[in-house]
Amino acid sequence: MIHRVIEQRQVAIHYQPLVDLKTQKIFAYEALARPQKTDFEGGPMQMFAAAVAENLTGELGRLLRQISVDGCQTHPLFINIHPAELNERYVVQPDDPVFKHSDDVYLEITEAVPLTHFRLCQNMLAEVRGRGVHLVVDDLGAGYSNLKYIADLNPRIVKLDRDLIAGLSQGSRLYKLVAAIVRLCNELDARVVAEGIETKTELDAVIAAGARYGQGYYLARPAFPPPELVGTF
Repeated sequence: MIHRVIEQRQVAIHYQPLVDLKTQKIFAYEALARPQKTDFEGGPMQMFAAAVAENLTGELGRLLRQISVDGCQTHPLFINIHPAELNERYVVQPDDPVFKHSDDVYLEITEAVPLTHFRLCQNMLAEVRGRGVHLVVDDLGAGYSNLKYIADLNPRIVKLDRDLIAGLSQGSRLYKLVAAIVRLCNELDARVVAEGIETKTELDAVIAAGARYGQGYYLARPAFPPPELVGTF
């Protein structure tokens, strides 16, 4: 099934805005994979699991990056990299689609990436940094969080997981934690994206906590073509 997906390009990309919370304008779009056939009803995670099993994560990742770049050429792009792709080194090839995008590209590495991949992450980043590609640590706060990842990988951006944003309100204990994490990231020269914003209360709280960017259904749902901002400040 995964061979057919790659050969016949049976996958689509939907785009979700990342909003600059200071200017209240769209800063970038995240490219999100959407399998087009019912073979992978479990969504992108099931599709990538099949690619891992067949040693095809490199080919699948390159295809997704090509579709992502082709479908959104006017804004910076956030593109997810599956940890297994690091072993195949597709993304550091000079002809990779990320190097053909007209604006900045941010590669998202999940905060849950295995420790065994850290040195590989750092080596790959050294190769692509300086060619307009930046690193994003994704999912900070999802389950076990190793804040040392931020110091080790020196990402341009850190994305706070929905677990830290759900139900967030100013003055709560969770709010104090989020504000402290934002300050720490800023001190480490990483800007913060608050993911999963679904209410005006959560939006107000992440702004007060100092997050630079926001993303979530309240602001705009993933769509194709890249959607406009719908949430109000």
